[in-house]
Amino acid sequence: MIQIMRKMAVRTKLMSSFMLLASFVLILGVTAIIIQQRLETSQKNTMAGIRLSDAFFEGKYFLRSDMHIFTELMKTESTESLSYWWGEHEFQIQFFNDQLLKVENEFKGNRSFVNDTLEKPLLSVISVVRNKYDKQIVTVFKAFYSLKKEELELKQKLVMIPQNNTEERSSTLSDIAALQTRYIELNKSVTQTGMEIITELDKGKDRVRILINQIEKHGKELMTRTYRIFFVFTLIGVIFSVFIAYYISHLITRPVKKILEHINRLGDGEHPDKFEINMEDEFGTIQKSMNALTESLIRTSQFSHEIGNENFDFEFKPMGDKDVLGNSLIHMRDSLKKARAEEIERHNEDEIRNWATQGLTKFGDILRQSGSSLKILGFNIMSNLIDYMGAVQGALFVINEENPDDVYYELISAIAYSRDKYLKKEIRIGEGLVGRVAYEKRTIYLKEVPNDYVKITSGLGTANPKTVLLVPVKLEGTVNGVIELISFRELLPYQIEFVERIGENVGSYISSIKISEKTTLLLTDSQNKSEELAAQEEEMRQNMEELQATQEEATRREEERNMLWDSLGKTTGIIETDIQGIILTVNEKITKLTGIANRDLGNQRFQELFLTHSKENAVEVWNSALAGIVCSLEAPFSFGGQSIHLKFELSLVQDSMGHPVKVLVVVHELG
Repeated sequence: MIQIMRKMAVRTKLMSSFMLLASFVLILGVTAIIIQQRLETSQKNTMAGIRLSDAFFEGKYFLRSDMHIFTELMKTESTESLSYWWGEHEFQIQFFNDQLLKVENEFKGNRSFVNDTLEKPLLSVISVVRNKYDKQIVTVFKAFYSLKKEELELKQKLVMIPQNNTEERSSTLSDIAALQTRYIELNKSVTQTGMEIITELDKGKDRVRILINQIEKHGKELMTRTYRIFFVFTLIGVIFSVFIAYYISHLITRPVKKILEHINRLGDGEHPDKFEINMEDEFGTIQKSMNALTESLIRTSQFSHEIGNENFDFEFKPMGDKDVLGNSLIHMRDSLKKARAEEIERHNEDEIRNWATQGLTKFGDILRQSGSSLKILGFNIMSNLIDYMGAVQGALFVINEENPDDVYYELISAIAYSRDKYLKKEIRIGEGLVGRVAYEKRTIYLKEVPNDYVKITSGLGTANPKTVLLVPVKLEGTVNGVIELISFRELLPYQIEFVERIGENVGSYISSIKISEKTTLLLTDSQNKSEELAAQEEEMRQNMEELQATQEEATRREEERNMLWDSLGKTTGIIETDIQGIILTVNEKITKLTGIANRDLGNQRFQELFLTHSKENAVEVWNSALAGIVCSLEAPFSFGGQSIHLKFELSLVQDSMGHPVKVLVVVHELG
């Protein structure tokens, strides 16, 4: 037998030995496949359990969100808010039902679990939960939604009911209060049913958690058996390999010497040339491997050199996952590349800060040099801002408040726009994108620009822009204007923030210019009036003598009138109002009768204070008095817990030109 083995070729001997070793490896592989299938089954069960647990958890989350939405619906005070929260509720219904479907789907088609012990309990929980949610929670929400719409209609109705219609207002308030009581009942029902559903979901989740623990325990036991089996087969394989190595050692001595010489040269740091072993067996394979190793070391050396030259993009592939040197060099390359990227990022951040700082300084100088003209300011700002931002078009709108009843934003500067874009130079608040920015007081950035919004025109034709940026020009919460920029490229967040900061500075200057313009108008008006006064001064000087002559007579008559007024005021109440009915003064008699003194008047109207409970038509009486007719009417008045009956006589006081000045009201207390 030994002689036969000696006559066999090395390859045949090695093949025979390796066939025996392959048998052990095959057995080990089959065993590993069987164990792997069991592990996959265990892992599949575990993942299914985790999905079920997540579905129960997310179901609880969406249910709690729905309960929170119910609270928000109770607090809503507008139809828009009600519609918004009702839409959120409908989303929660969909999300909640999706989680229930996830649980049901785990038990359909290819089953995830080895046994059916979990299917019936969980499907029973899902059935109970769905029944309670659909028939109780959803029903209560629908009922509440109808009641809430009714409440909002009642509140709107209440606003339209006059204050003096106490009976109808009281009835409406009672209906609203009844709805509030019903809300509390519905909220209690939602809370109670929600907690019941959460309890059911917790039961299902607990069942799933118990199953997961069992699966994990089974998996650990399976892994323990796997380790034991692999240990036994590995030990057998090692023993057999030692025997094979001992047997064939004398067959590989000669070629190994050459290989060792090659390896020693590699160990000394050299890069030896490829060597040839004139064998076509396994030694030929060794030759190829050694040549591959040599090539790999050469590539590794070259890779190290490129890293030293900061060429981090040089392509290098290690020999394998266990190539410690190659993988270490790749890790070092990645670390250095990351460090350089961080340095570049810091450099970019510094450039962005410098860009913003220089821009703010530049536009600060532009604002200071633009003078007091809004058009010059608008042109200087927009022309420089377009260049600085790399945009192609831009416009500045400034608020016009000359007519408080018709406030609009006026286009004062448009750079590179076609004529038909801004034929309408006045934009009201809420009108278009500009009006929307003014109304919402926030920036709008569009990456998808409508085709009909604006066209970029050049000598070669027209094109649509890629982005539109609209920024409010604000000062202390007031939108003084709107900046619009059109660009062919997307704007970065720091650029948008820069334009917003420019908008704040421009807003301050616009406010200053408007104040300056108003001041200039006032000064001009003052100068014109001064000239008129100077012209009238001479005339007044000429009339002074006549006035002085009549002054003594007027003084005498005033003294007589005051004496008569004081005598009348001791027995009669007197009230003076302007022609709108705002009380100007009252005498002591009125204070004694009603407890109202001059210091308590404020801007109280005579009609609302004294004539509210008059049986006569107070409006007709007042209009008659303003027409110059002396009128009278009676009305009750409550003071100090007592009610008195007063008679009012109204007469119009006119100046020397016959113009109405005020209304004099004489008040008598009726017994």
